[in-house]
Amino acid sequence: WPTTFCHTRQCPRQQIPNNFTIHGLWPDDQNTILNDCESDDKYTDIKDPRMRKQLEFHWPDLTAKVGDLKKNQGFWEYEFNKHGTCSQELYDQDAYFDLALKLKNKFDFLTTLRNHGIIPGKIYTVKNVEDAIEAVTTKVPNLNCIGDSKQTMELL
Repeated sequence: WPTTFCHTRQCPRQQIPNNFTIHGLWPDDQNTILNDCESDDKYTDIKDPRMRKQLEFHWPDLTAKVGDLKKNQGFWEYEFNKHGTCSQELYDQDAYFDLALKLKNKFDFLTTLRNHGIIPGKIYTVKNVEDAIEAVTTKVPNLNCIGDSKQTMELL
């Protein structure tokens, strides 16, 4: 949730996105999230302007200014090298980013939360938010609260 992220860190953007963005796409082996997999294939800069624009909108580096492709590419490079290389038997770099965008578009969490009576500016239990997301995805989300780790969260 960009608003909360930027409430706790400096975000140089003029306008903070008002919908959920992608933080990462992390493959797992049904037991643990896979990180830092050995691979000869490393990130290569994304040249396709359409893909860059989609990623900048849906998977932005909130610590970079809009249009700062050098910094954005560094963020996407970090995420791909750390996580994307763990799924290269199924997804090359283009397919990895395409899958992340498809999943983001499939699950509109802001609408899902609103449909369950959860709106920004109020406090909810973590369980309320988990239940709303699980109702749509059939999976329990991995939520991280910033600050106090009580069982309630505020969507700023």
